[in-house]
Amino acid sequence: MVFLFLYIDQVVRVIVIQKTLIEHAEKLRQIKAVLKEQKTFWNGARRKFLTDIQEGSTKAAEVGW
Repeated sequence: MVFLFLYIDQVVRVIVIQKTLIEHAEKLRQIKAVLKEQKTFWNGARRKFLTDIQEGSTKAAEVGW
């Protein structure tokens, strides 16, 4: 009887750990997606800024660059 209880206890622990890992993996996927969006935004902003400088735009000078 004790062995059965210990076995069930271990199975429950494994299930809880797996569920926790799955939840954390989902959160990491969400964070990765947000970071990718931010990277895309900043890369686009950097390209526009550099293009403005090359074209002699005064917008870059207005923000102090």
